Amino acid sequence: MRRKANIYNDTVNFDRWISPKLMGCFHSKTPRHAQGYEEPTILAAETPFTVSDVEALFELFKKISSSIIDDGLIHKEEFQLALFGNRNKKNLFADRIFHLFDYKRNGVIEFGEFVRSLAVFHPDGPLTDKITFSFRLYDLRQTGYIERGEVGLLLVLLKP
Repeated sequence: MRRKANIYNDTVNFDRWISPKLMGCFHSKTPRHAQGYEEPTILAAETPFTVSDVEALFELFKKISSSIIDDGLIHKEEFQLALFGNRNKKNLFADRIFHLFDYKRNGVIEFGEFVRSLAVFHPDGPLTDKITFSFRLYDLRQTGYIERGEVGLLLVLLKP
């Protein structure tokens, strides 16, 4: 049995499935941001930074995140390059800070993680956050205790 062409149904299907895809390509007015991007107003409300501070941090984030792999995420090598000017040299201190910035533990730092982590260093940041960050930095084995060997290891690494 042969199907009769139904112009109305074909038009409805076009409007329902094809048209939104085409319209999204040509008429999208929302700016495209990398994955992990969060609005500056939200980040400013959650941190000691102002909206203009967060916007400036976004410019820095874009510069760091595109230094090796331009995907809108900061990879460990990019982080190390930004801190020490060298992406190849292994550095336990840089690894520890990267680990603390990477809240989601997915191997990259997203913009929201970047801003929230830097808030620890802001003069108006809560003292408890600064203490917690410092403790976690030295607690290499993540045991909840800072052992003598952990302190010694980090102090040796921090020597000029």
